[in-house]
Amino acid sequence: MANERNTLTDDELVEDFVRGNEEAFEELVLRYKNSLYQYILVMTGDEGSAGDLFQEVFLSVYKNASKYQAQGKFKAWLFRLARNRVLNYFRDRDPLFSLDQTDEEGNEPLHEILPSGEELPLETLERAELAREIRQATLALPPKQREIVYLRQYMSFKDIAQTLGLPLGTVLVTSHRAIKKLQSILLKNNREVVYETVR
Repeated sequence: MANERNTLTDDELVEDFVRGNEEAFEELVLRYKNSLYQYILVMTGDEGSAGDLFQEVFLSVYKNASKYQAQGKFKAWLFRLARNRVLNYFRDRDPLFSLDQTDEEGNEPLHEILPSGEELPLETLERAELAREIRQATLALPPKQREIVYLRQYMSFKDIAQTLGLPLGTVLVTSHRAIKKLQSILLKNNREVVYETVR
């Protein structure tokens, strides 16, 4: 039965859960636990808060699954819930917070220390070093660019646009600028970053 759940789409799992199958909900949590937690952690920079927000997001899914309209957009819906929780997290601490906000010196308000989260296994030490440099360079991006670069690991540009409530063109331009900035940073260290442009 567990193997059968692995082959179901997100929408089918939501439908099963709404019909009373708790295991379908557990499968959704397992399916997104790493990517969603890492997204929240990247945005907040605090492991404790990321864990709390992760639980709040899935509690919201649990309570509101019947309101989800199955159109193959569960991932975008889930990340939008997480994004709203992250924005509320910062607004609770600073009512004037915005993802575009910088201080007088141009520094970003989000964390400056790379969170120590799970990493995908890398085949060589050189690739591990490049991954570390890319993560470090990503922290130099403005929050909106950082968010899009992170989400691009898990979503198409179309899904990112839907998740963030932005026009597709805006997401593409923001992504392009982010990658150019990343390339500039990495080229200073004799590194190149290759980024898939359209999917």
